[in-house]
Amino acid sequence: MIKVKHLMDEAEQDDGQRLWVEATGLTRDLREWCKVDHVLTHLGPSAKLSDWFERHPDGFDYFRGQYHEALAESPYKVALQHLAKAAGTENFTLLHTGESADQNAAVALHEFLNELGAWSTSQEGQEGQ
Repeated sequence: MIKVKHLMDEAEQDDGQRLWVEATGLTRDLREWCKVDHVLTHLGPSAKLSDWFERHPDGFDYFRGQYHEALAESPYKVALQHLAKAAGTENFTLLHTGESADQNAAVALHEFLNELGAWSTSQEGQEGQ
């Protein structure tokens, strides 16, 4: 299962691995304080796109579309497919610092992973035929 939480939300036992997925890194102190297991800045939106979204908070649909396109063309797409598949058997939490709980980079990545998971599952079913 994939959860999405703000970086400052309290860590819970069922969070699983806590993954930072923003474009900027974290200090060691902040990583420890917020119980961040992995800093995955390479999976976050580009700094340019993040800056654009910060200046246009009503532009989530555009932001999400651009971010999803970048992820689909990313050299990390296979790793993202594995992450999407792993969500079926283990928990992990995507962490963000967005002001909106519903419109941030972690939510957009979560949606992308859900789409990848659905696509991967349908492809596996077709291969078995």
